[in-house]
Amino acid sequence: MGSELLRIAEGFSIVAEGLRGLAKAEGGTKEKAVKEQKQDTAKAQPETTAQESPATLEGIRALMAQKTQEGKSKEIKELLQKWHTKTDFITYTYKCYDQTRTGTIAARLKNGLSIENVCRSPLVQDWKMYTMAQKVLHAVFDDPEGTLLDAAAVLGCGIAGVEQSEVLRDKEIIEEQLKKERGRYETLLDMRMNNEIPKEVFSRKQQEVGERIAELEQRMAQYGDVEPATEADVSGKLENLQKLMGQFSMPEDGEFSEEEMDRYVSGVRVYEDRFEWLLNLSPDAGGGLDDAGSPVYFKKITVTPDDERAWFRKHPQWSKSNRYAELEAWIFI
Repeated sequence: MGSELLRIAEGFSIVAEGLRGLAKAEGGTKEKAVKEQKQDTAKAQPETTAQESPATLEGIRALMAQKTQEGKSKEIKELLQKWHTKTDFITYTYKCYDQTRTGTIAARLKNGLSIENVCRSPLVQDWKMYTMAQKVLHAVFDDPEGTLLDAAAVLGCGIAGVEQSEVLRDKEIIEEQLKKERGRYETLLDMRMNNEIPKEVFSRKQQEVGERIAELEQRMAQYGDVEPATEADVSGKLENLQKLMGQFSMPEDGEFSEEEMDRYVSGVRVYEDRFEWLLNLSPDAGGGLDDAGSPVYFKKITVTPDDERAWFRKHPQWSKSNRYAELEAWIFI
């Protein structure tokens, strides 16, 4: 009887240990991710400053830049990489979520590690995001009547005539990964309770899995309750746009502030040949996706090298790029 009680007590102790580890991992994942990113940036900086990556990106990766009215959200700040400092002015780049865990292609090759299934999307400099954001928002707000006519032509055909963004597919992939990692964690607990793995191995593995779970949960949060757009959703998007156009006032200096970007831009998805800008064009927009189903295709624009040069002339504090290229932006609303 005494030995059975000891076994039960040990089991409860193991479970408690696992839960403490998971809580610690969830609380410390962000801090670790930032630290690892800084290390990667320090290694990669000599190479990246020598020659900027081309604007076309390899691989389909989500860079959903979740935003809030208070400014860039905490999650996005963890994706920022210190790129260059000029007269104490720091600029940044955006990095694929997966690379915070696996490391960049260059870093893995340098350390003799496999690059199979590793995200190949290079870092995206913030000046490209700001330049595109200005062009995207001007394309929507400069000509309210034209925007409403274009929207009516696209959305007026109903759900059958629109193309929905693949954010739902992204969400499903992350849900499946999260389910898999939670299963791994349960397996680790069972193995430890049955004394199939040593305590030291269990502690290390449960921390790794716990960090991965926390990261995936963080990524899931940015999708909210998004569902496939319905016929009513498409009509709702058009109505929201009509209301917004009736009350929106253009900035006096003609340039959209970061607060306005945070309000109307819910995210950016990076493809090999384009950037998808997911906008929330409802009057009560607050940075997340709207409540009218998944974003639907609206129009596409091209950001030219002249646009990029003009942006740098207005913002001399940014270090100028040594390579300009056309950037294709697809707008989803």
